[in-house]
Amino acid sequence: MIDAADTIQTMETASGQPSSERPNQGKRFTVDGSDELETHLERTCRKTLAGVQHLIPERKLEGLLLAGGYGRGEGGVLRTETGDEPYNDLEFYVFLRGNNFLNEHRYQPGLQDLAEHLSPAARVEVEFKILSLNKLRRSPVSIFYYDLVMGHRWLRGEEGLLSGCEHHRDAKRIPLAEATRLMMNRCSGLLLARERLERAEFSPGDADFVGRNLAKAQLAFGDTVLSAFGGYDWSCLERHKRLKQLKVSEDLPWLSEVQRHYTS
Repeated sequence: MIDAADTIQTMETASGQPSSERPNQGKRFTVDGSDELETHLERTCRKTLAGVQHLIPERKLEGLLLAGGYGRGEGGVLRTETGDEPYNDLEFYVFLRGNNFLNEHRYQPGLQDLAEHLSPAARVEVEFKILSLNKLRRSPVSIFYYDLVMGHRWLRGEEGLLSGCEHHRDAKRIPLAEATRLMMNRCSGLLLARERLERAEFSPGDADFVGRNLAKAQLAFGDTVLSAFGGYDWSCLERHKRLKQLKVSEDLPWLSEVQRHYTS
């Protein structure tokens, strides 16, 4: 197996820069993060692209994109005394030609090693997920794939690769069961957070874990309501606006509480 550290060093020293293929320019990773944070995230993306290109043969690699908050341009910012820091995980999708199962078996271990090598310098957790474009095109609509297709940043590849994924771009086609799945996931996070709170010792890491899961649950409550009423959107900023303005004919005495938590 190729060592992740060797991968990064090889790609960075071969020509004096990480890679000739640069991530998309002119698009921010955050709404209001500092220039230093934006530069840090762009540098991390360059290193990520270099590492992936070294691990994956050219004939197999169709594309690489950054998803999640930073891919949408709405990534989290942690304000500290020494400046802005990244807060959300960096979620990269590696599009490979061929059978998805076989690709995962062959390349996921190396990508996991690469993620573990990149994470300390990135100052957040780096994650890689392998996916084939054919599988994405064939998959049914979900919140997960809707967010991926609608909000991302290409590191390698271009938007034309998502041809045939038009069904994932219509939020109104997201089934209500997706809202149930989201709530189950986030409530599971609350149970894990409660377990941390019940420990005899409570570390700063535990506090961060609990805080993150509480925040995820607060957002999930609002996202579930928006999904149920056909108002879900890929942008968290747009969802904030829509939930705040949501008017329903039903008597929902808990709606104001959901709105309060969502915007807190």
